[in-house]
Amino acid sequence: MGLDSGQDMKPFEMELLESLIENSLLDEALSFLDRMIEKYQDKNLVFTKSKILYLQGQFNEAVEGLTSIIADDTDHWESYELLGEIYRIWNQSDVSENYYFKATSLNPRAVQSWLGRGKLALQRGEYQVAILSFETYLRTKRDEISVWQLLAQSYKEIENYLSAIDAYNTAIEIEPTNQELYEELGDLYNHMGHPDVAKEKYLQALQVEERTREVNQSLYNKLSRLYLQDGDIQKTFNMCNELLTLVKDDDEALFLSGQALVRMGQRYEGTVRIKRAIAIADKSEYKDYLSRLDDETYGPKYS
Repeated sequence: MGLDSGQDMKPFEMELLESLIENSLLDEALSFLDRMIEKYQDKNLVFTKSKILYLQGQFNEAVEGLTSIIADDTDHWESYELLGEIYRIWNQSDVSENYYFKATSLNPRAVQSWLGRGKLALQRGEYQVAILSFETYLRTKRDEISVWQLLAQSYKEIENYLSAIDAYNTAIEIEPTNQELYEELGDLYNHMGHPDVAKEKYLQALQVEERTREVNQSLYNKLSRLYLQDGDIQKTFNMCNELLTLVKDDDEALFLSGQALVRMGQRYEGTVRIKRAIAIADKSEYKDYLSRLDDETYGPKYS
């Protein structure tokens, strides 16, 4: 009996299938899988096909395959997990939760299910459940920065700020050049009423900025607002100008630097900048400030 008979060919066919998937030849992989499923009647091949369909956004077809698996094998936790993912995308949170719960009941280390359960809980405002779920996930996948951020957000919602800070600091230890982490930590300190620490974190974020990364305009503007709030007008102006050399038409930098110029006694130059900001973004904050300037200069328009 030759190698082309029955199960003897399966290892070679699996190797070819893995190669197709690794090289993102998913349509070819699906065609090959159909032949393999017909030949071997293997539920794991059906799961692989369902996962590819999921990755391609063919959710209905993926669900059909997954439900056929659990109809024959009620302990196939991977199918419940993937069904949970699909129903979460479909915003059917109760159905999704049930599938995630089944997956974690069968396999407590079904980490994607713990992550999915955490995201659902966070959306519902069930912050303690979210915290438990994210922490369970992170025991296995400690290096997932985005999940540390979700954990920090959950702690912030219940005003457990120290734990939120710990979550951000742990993430920074893992990825010390991640600018977003410093910015979010700065936002948290600002929310807590510690603007000086917030400024330190925003400055750290700018210091780790890579040349290949897009300019983070919000960081410059957050720092500028804190400097302006503290009355450090020159630093406000310098920070805004630094941003405006990188991004010419940033409306917030124009508005904040305009305020700085006004407070430095250069009212005309400041007003010009504020009007430019309004031309870019017709925001009430900008117009209200300009109106107050006019009132100070010319008096109220209506007595």
